[in-house]
Amino acid sequence: MLLSGSGRTLENLLAVIGRGELDAEIVCVASSRSQVRGIDIAKHAGIPVVVVTRKDHPDPAGYSRAVFAEMERHGADLLILAGFLRQLTIDPAWEGRMLNIHPSLLPQAEAYAAGRGFYGDHVHAAVLAHGDTVSGATVHVVTADYDAGPPVLQREVPVQADDTPQTLAARVFAVECELYPEAIRRYMAAHPELKR
Repeated sequence: MLLSGSGRTLENLLAVIGRGELDAEIVCVASSRSQVRGIDIAKHAGIPVVVVTRKDHPDPAGYSRAVFAEMERHGADLLILAGFLRQLTIDPAWEGRMLNIHPSLLPQAEAYAAGRGFYGDHVHAAVLAHGDTVSGATVHVVTADYDAGPPVLQREVPVQADDTPQTLAARVFAVECELYPEAIRRYMAAHPELKR
């Protein structure tokens, strides 16, 4: 799992795995930042943690190689991005082996609520500013372009007239907690070659 922040998605996936609802193991957590709650959650769960910061690498390709090397060292089959705020230069060996969740409906929201800089409340503020009556979450395959990979699964969330970015975010995250495990389950079932 790759993260850059609070680790809420990590926490959720650990709970889902713990209840036996997802046959998976998180073998390593890589963070792009050193002082985030997600690291504490991983350590508490006994998961190996690595911090790979961009400043320690000469360019995006070098940074990406370092991230992938850590995942390979820990035997990862599929990379799950969960609030990972760094773009990766996709190594051909990892094409089709990385999933991300985005808190809006893609590709519909691509023009105004996706791409570089659109994460967290920025996405929900853009959805509200656009006047959408429906938002949601999308799990997609990671490609070289931000939030542009093919969708795996998505769910809608109604936008209410009195929504703020924070209230919409809370409802979208509740849906994400069900959506991401289901998308991982379906993706792995459709791609048995990913299992070692």
